Amino acid sequence: MAPKTKKHRRSKKSGLPPGALVYVGDREGDPLAITRVTCEEEDVRTSVISTVSELEDWSSWTGLNWINIDGIHDIAQIEEMGRVFKIHSLILEDIVNTEQRPKVEAYQDQVFLTMRMIDHRSSEKSDGGEQVSIILGPTFLLTFQEHPGDVFDPIRIRMQKPESRIRTKGNDYLLYALVDIIVDNYFLILENFGDELETLEEEFYQDQDSLSLQHLQKRKRQLQQFRRVVNPLRDAISSLSRDDHFLIQEVTRRYFSDVHDHLIQVQEILDTHREFCIELRETHLALLGNRTNEVMKVLTIIATIFIPLTFIVGVYGMNFDYMPELKYKWGYLIVWVIMVLCALGLIRYFRIKRWL
Repeated sequence: MAPKTKKHRRSKKSGLPPGALVYVGDREGDPLAITRVTCEEEDVRTSVISTVSELEDWSSWTGLNWINIDGIHDIAQIEEMGRVFKIHSLILEDIVNTEQRPKVEAYQDQVFLTMRMIDHRSSEKSDGGEQVSIILGPTFLLTFQEHPGDVFDPIRIRMQKPESRIRTKGNDYLLYALVDIIVDNYFLILENFGDELETLEEEFYQDQDSLSLQHLQKRKRQLQQFRRVVNPLRDAISSLSRDDHFLIQEVTRRYFSDVHDHLIQVQEILDTHREFCIELRETHLALLGNRTNEVMKVLTIIATIFIPLTFIVGVYGMNFDYMPELKYKWGYLIVWVIMVLCALGLIRYFRIKRWL
């Protein structure tokens, strides 16, 4: 994503009244696509909606009705959806803002949920995925996605089976099913992270130079971004499982309680992976420090050995005429013997002190 572009787009909202629609994102260009899935006990139909006006009879719908909108950059179409389904302007504002924090808001006749959808099969898992906004109404469920492609295919397959619970439970249960599969993908992504971190650890202990601190820091940053997605979503799902609303049945709230437990597990795994990254980084730095200390130790020992030798050579390198040792026949050999004995004595001393 392009942070500078987002910053520029967000600045367009400055000074506008609450509920003003300004698209904040980077997925412009693709046309908005609307699909409708209607589901009753004996029949499942999927149809493509060409105009929003085809949905104006939603108040007479029965059974399960799932309307999926791919593409939220078309402000005019989003406003038309808001008019047809009587969606509050503040909800519409959150839908077109792809940087919205995960949250749940309950209105008199609608429940709004926005969260991050990350597909473990996609390379975008490292960029925080995409925003999905869901509106639960009296006779419908609306999902708004940034672009085509999602993790909901298993839900669509389950809806085709006559014995599927989704076909009989209603729109609130479908809301649970969509949220649950998004959270299940969180686990798959964390498994991939865990496998990668284990591989990094094995390679590191085999070859300490194989670890790239830049790569490790990138993974740590991704885990932090992931944590910012999970923490507010956990609180949002907790409110769905706890608060009463006529659109969500008591039995469905129990299912949301299970999703809340899953999010707690996701957060614990995230914390574990993050601590592992920190520990591996600290271990790497500590080993680098020990290696540096060993090198400095060797250099210090070598320098210490040569200090007295340098002194002796310096003394006998002075150009004085009257130095008694200069006339000795064996003076040169004696100096060499003294220097060798000094070096051996120092080496012996270092071994006694266990410095070598």
